[in-house]
Amino acid sequence: MMKRTVGFRVAVTAALLVAVATLSSVRATAQTAGPSAQELLGAQRDVEDWLLPAHGYEGNRYVESTITKANVAKLGKAWTTQLADDGEQEAAPIVWHGTMYLSTPHEHVIALDAKTGKLKWHFPYTPAYVLDFAVNRGVGLADGKVFIATQDCHLIALDAETGKKLWDKTTCFDTTNSWYSMAVYVFKDKILLGSAGGDFGSIGHMSAFSMQDGSRLWDWQTIPGPGQPGHDTWPGDSWKHGGGALWGGISLDPQADMLYVAPGNPGPDFVRDYRLGKNLYTNSIVALDISGAKPRVKWYYQLIAGDTHDADPAMHPIVFDGKVNGSLRKLVAIGDKAGNFVILDRMSGKVIHRISVSNQTGLDTTVPTIKGTTACPNHGGGIEWLGGAFDAATNLFIIPSTQECGFWKRLPGPPKYIPGQHYSGGVSPKRQDGTGVVSAIDVSTGKYKWRKTLAYPAQGGALSTNTGLTFTSDLAGNVYALDTASGATLWKSSTGSSTVAPFSTYRIDGEEYLAILSGQAGNQQTPNLPVPHGSLVTAFKLGATSTIANSSAGQGGGAVVTGANASAQKGTAPYTLGQVHTGKALYGQQCAVCHGAQLQGISAPALAGSAFGRSHLTISQLRTVVTVNMPLTAPGTLAPQQYAAIVAYLLASNCVQPAGGGSGTTRFPNADQPAFKTVTLVGASCPVK
Repeated sequence: MMKRTVGFRVAVTAALLVAVATLSSVRATAQTAGPSAQELLGAQRDVEDWLLPAHGYEGNRYVESTITKANVAKLGKAWTTQLADDGEQEAAPIVWHGTMYLSTPHEHVIALDAKTGKLKWHFPYTPAYVLDFAVNRGVGLADGKVFIATQDCHLIALDAETGKKLWDKTTCFDTTNSWYSMAVYVFKDKILLGSAGGDFGSIGHMSAFSMQDGSRLWDWQTIPGPGQPGHDTWPGDSWKHGGGALWGGISLDPQADMLYVAPGNPGPDFVRDYRLGKNLYTNSIVALDISGAKPRVKWYYQLIAGDTHDADPAMHPIVFDGKVNGSLRKLVAIGDKAGNFVILDRMSGKVIHRISVSNQTGLDTTVPTIKGTTACPNHGGGIEWLGGAFDAATNLFIIPSTQECGFWKRLPGPPKYIPGQHYSGGVSPKRQDGTGVVSAIDVSTGKYKWRKTLAYPAQGGALSTNTGLTFTSDLAGNVYALDTASGATLWKSSTGSSTVAPFSTYRIDGEEYLAILSGQAGNQQTPNLPVPHGSLVTAFKLGATSTIANSSAGQGGGAVVTGANASAQKGTAPYTLGQVHTGKALYGQQCAVCHGAQLQGISAPALAGSAFGRSHLTISQLRTVVTVNMPLTAPGTLAPQQYAAIVAYLLASNCVQPAGGGSGTTRFPNADQPAFKTVTLVGASCPVK
C-alpha cells in the first residue's frame, strides 16, 4: 500500500510539474508574441513600454512619469550603444518587455537589452538603391513580429525574438521614383504605410497591408486622378507627377476609425507655372474614414495652395482633447515647414486657431526666380516632422521650430521628368546658421504662453509628462527638460551628436528610462553645428552615476558600394590623374560627411555603384548636380576648377575612362559640353587609390 501511495504521489507531482512547465511556456510565448491589437490600442496608457512611434495612435508624446521637477536634475546616462550604420538617425526606439527595437538609416534592424543597451540580435540590410537621402523613421511591432519598410520599396517582417526574416514583399507602385522612409504602423491587424518620393515625380499613396503576409488590402492616392474629387485642381496631365508624398508620420482616432495624414509639397518643386491650381491634396491634412473596405475622405484642410517653397506639412498630425473657451473639444493639430501651426476640430475640419511660429518674411509675397529671392523659413526650417506635444494639465501645446531664411532660385526652362532623378524647377537654397524656438500655445486662445530660444535648430519634437516637464532637443545634440508651465530649463545634457529623433520612455524593474538616437545632421546640416561624434543610442535614468558604454560590435556596417563590372561602363571623358587626386581630397573635405568616404552614401545617396547607376545620370547631369547642389550647406560656393576636379574624381570612381587613354592629357573643363550628354553612368565601381 505504501508503494502505491508513493507511486501515486510521484505521478501526481510529475503531472503538476509538466502542467507548470506548459503554463510557463505558454506565458513566455504569449509575452514574446505580443503586443496584441488590444495592447496597441492601449499604448497611450502603457507606462512600461513604448509600442508605437509617438507612444499611442493619437501621436501625442505625453506620458505618466516618475521624473519630476524636484528630481530631474538627477538624470544621468545609464547606457550608450554605438551604431555601426552611421547617418541621420530619426527612428523612435520601440520597447516591449525589456527589449528595444530600432532601425538605422540603411534599414538595419537592431534589438537591444533595454536595461543595459547590449545587443540581442541584428538584422543586416542594405537597400539596393537610395534615390534621395538615407533615413528610416522606425519599425512597427505586433504579435511577435517586427516590421520595417525600406528605401528600395520592400516591406519586411522579422521574428521579434530572433530577428529571422519571415517574409519580404516589394510593395511600391513605381520603384523608379518612390520609396519608404516612414515608420511602420500596425492598427487592428493591418500595416499602415505611406510612400515617399514626391520630389522625384511620384504620387503619394497611403496603403494597408496584411500583417500575416504583406498582401495589399487597400490604397488611397494623395493626388486625385481622373473622375476623382479634386482632380480639377491639376491642369492637364500635371497630376501624374504631382508629389504629395507621405513620409513624416500618421495618427489615428482609434474609436472613430479615423486616419489623419498630411501629404507633402506638389511637384515639380519650387515652380507652379506648370501646375497652376490648388494642387489637392498636397500641403494638406486629410481625415480618412477607414471603417469600411476602402478609405473615404471625410474632410481636408489645405495649409498652402500651390506651394513654391518646399513647405511640406512634415509634422505628423496629433490627436488630442483640449479646452477651447472653457469647453472640451475633440481636436487635431498640424504644422508645416513654413512655420504654420494649425489646430482644427477633428470631426469637422473647422479651423480653431492658425498661428505662425516662424519668421515668414517673403513667403507669401515672393516666388523663386532665376536671379533669386529671399524668403523665410528655409527648406529645413519651420516645424519639422516630429512636431510637438499637448499637455492637458496646462492646456498648452508645446511646439519646437527652426528660424532660418533662404535665397530661393529657379532653373531656366521647364522641368523634365526623368525616372530616378529629382523632378524640380529649382534648387534647394543654401543653408544658413539656424536657431531654434520652443513655443507654448494656449489651446483655449491660440496665443503664446511663453517662447524659448535655442542656439541651434529645434527639430527633436517634444515629450511632455504628467509631472509638468517637457523634454526636447536641438540639432547640436543638446537635450533639455523644460518646465511645461513656464519654459524654464530644469535640466540639460548632450548626446554628443546631432539629434533629429524623438524621445521614448519605458520602465524596467521600477526604473524609468529616457532614450534617444543621435548621429549625423544629414540633410538638416547647418553651418553653425558642431561636429558629431558618430551614431549612438543614449538612455538616461534617475540616479545614474556611471554609464555602460556598448560598442557597435556584432551589428555589421552601413551602406556598401556594389557595382557592375568596369567593362559595362561605356564612353570616355576628358580628365587628368592630377584632377582626380585633387578631387578626391576636395571630396573628403566637402562631401564625404554626407556621401561617405567610399562614396557609399551615409545621409545622402551613394555616388558610385549600382545604387548610383539607378539614377541613369549622364556626365552632363552629374556635373550639374555637383556644381549646383553641392556642398549641401553652401551650394555653388566652390571655385569652377574645384568642381571640375570633384567631377573628375567621381568619373574615375564610376569607371569612366579618361579620353585619350592612360592618365589623361586633357583636363575636365569648367563648362558643360555637348558630348557629356551622350555618356550615361551605369553603376560600375572603380575605387580610386
